[in-house]
Amino acid sequence: MMGTMETPDGDEGRSAPRRRTEIEEEPFRRLQRMGAVTIGVSLPKRWVARHRLGVGSPITMRALADDSILLRAEVPHLDGWGAIVPVNRSSSPEHLFRDLVGAYISGAHGFEILEDGGLRPETRQIVRTFARRTFQIEIVSEDPDRLVLRDVSRGGDLDLGAVLNRMFQVVLDLQRQAAAAWKRAEPTEEVPLGVRDDEVDRYGWLVERVLTLRLAPETLGEYPKSVGDHPLYYLLLSRYLERVADHAVKIADVHERLAGVRLPARFTSALADLHGQILRALEAAVDVAEHPDSARANEVIDTTEALHQTQETLREGLLARARPADLTPAAAAGLGFVLESLDRTVAYAQDIAEIGLDRAARGGLVPVRPFVAPRPLPPPTARPSAPRGTASSPNGAPPPPPPSARARGSPTGSSRRRG
Repeated sequence: MMGTMETPDGDEGRSAPRRRTEIEEEPFRRLQRMGAVTIGVSLPKRWVARHRLGVGSPITMRALADDSILLRAEVPHLDGWGAIVPVNRSSSPEHLFRDLVGAYISGAHGFEILEDGGLRPETRQIVRTFARRTFQIEIVSEDPDRLVLRDVSRGGDLDLGAVLNRMFQVVLDLQRQAAAAWKRAEPTEEVPLGVRDDEVDRYGWLVERVLTLRLAPETLGEYPKSVGDHPLYYLLLSRYLERVADHAVKIADVHERLAGVRLPARFTSALADLHGQILRALEAAVDVAEHPDSARANEVIDTTEALHQTQETLREGLLARARPADLTPAAAAGLGFVLESLDRTVAYAQDIAEIGLDRAARGGLVPVRPFVAPRPLPPPTARPSAPRGTASSPNGAPPPPPPSARARGSPTGSSRRRG
């Protein structure tokens, strides 16, 4: 029994749209006669569009043990902008993960992973981890020696403003969770910060990928010019937020290492207070980056400068020669690492505020008259050569008079001689 396909809008062989659409579930479909002896059933339009199928596209059909039929869009090889990633058995599995992430950020729509001698379990695990840590990358074909993945997202049409807002909320939660750890004596059952940090990386990779798709020479005319502000705004903000999340994880790691070390309450209280001020400055910085305003941006930058000084004062108290007796060397070292991460967080908050300052300045630019270079001087005209036997200067002018003549003909010269 054969199956037939309906293409979108009834146009057979027409390429499908890139946007992913959900397939509506139907309770049943009736069999239809497709010829003198052939009976078939039509395929959902949205499923056909999602897999970019048309008349002549290959599909696979397999009967399962429960008498159901599995129909799968066959992907014999990658078409268009795809990445073929061969696995090197002598290299670290982490290298494969990095190669896949690099291809993802570079805008690949498909990924084909090949390994001589068959895919090992650890290779399959790395590929599944990559698919889990990215957005809407799905495994569409799995063979003994090959895995094929495809991007089923909206591509470059994604709203980066919404992505960055969500990314910032995760980063802020990470920092708050790290700050709250110093107020608790026992660990909680919250999601580990390392897992949440992976989510931040996921958003950061997505921002870079979308920017690559929008700015690639082959797709410059595919997306409207009004999709967003200057791309550097999105890229820089996502990079700074990633670093802020990394320092939240470092702060939490130090807390775990100092779990059995007694910390003076006055130091932990001072750290908690400083951390709270930093997070408020970070929120203000992200807000002014999203809504540019020169005066507010300068206020946030002034606040971050003051927080740098506060951090330095606390550091001097920890690293002073006369270290408090109730502060062990291990505790002093750990708190020093925390202060370093807090200081770096302040620096990134300042960088984010400067994005708002730059955007505000860019919004105030006005057109100016283009610079016009002065017209070149005409070339000098040729002078007639002096008669033979007559001296002349290099530029063709008559030679200067002898010194005695200059003195006689010049009132200044003659008066000087008389004086």
